[in-house]
Amino acid sequence: MNTKGRLLLGLLLFNGVSAAAGGLALMTEWIPEQASWVRETDFPSNFFPGVILMAVVGGSSLIAATAQVKRSDGWQLASLVAGFVMVFWIVGEIASIRAFHFLQVIYLVTGALVVAWTPARRAGTTVSR
Repeated sequence: MNTKGRLLLGLLLFNGVSAAAGGLALMTEWIPEQASWVRETDFPSNFFPGVILMAVVGGSSLIAATAQVKRSDGWQLASLVAGFVMVFWIVGEIASIRAFHFLQVIYLVTGALVVAWTPARRAGTTVSR
């Protein structure tokens, strides 16, 4: 794996582990619930946003990282999906809670970098096992 591939893997792992931990923290109320975070949403509490953050945002990045390490067919698609999921999560978060935090910039950038650094799959290439 070249340097760019290792950086991409690092971003996927960072996004995946931190999103899974953040989701778990929201679900267990380790992060104290802020009424303003869910006031303008359809969610009655932080529990379901935590589930989505952990399972969808974190899970997609961890699946993509695993697929990249194993060089599974379609790992590039998994990586792109994970990057776009992170970007859309952050944009949706900012829009729904109507607040801004510096961590949102970090995750917006890491999601965009995952998309930008995922290599295109060459037509006709196969994975040898």
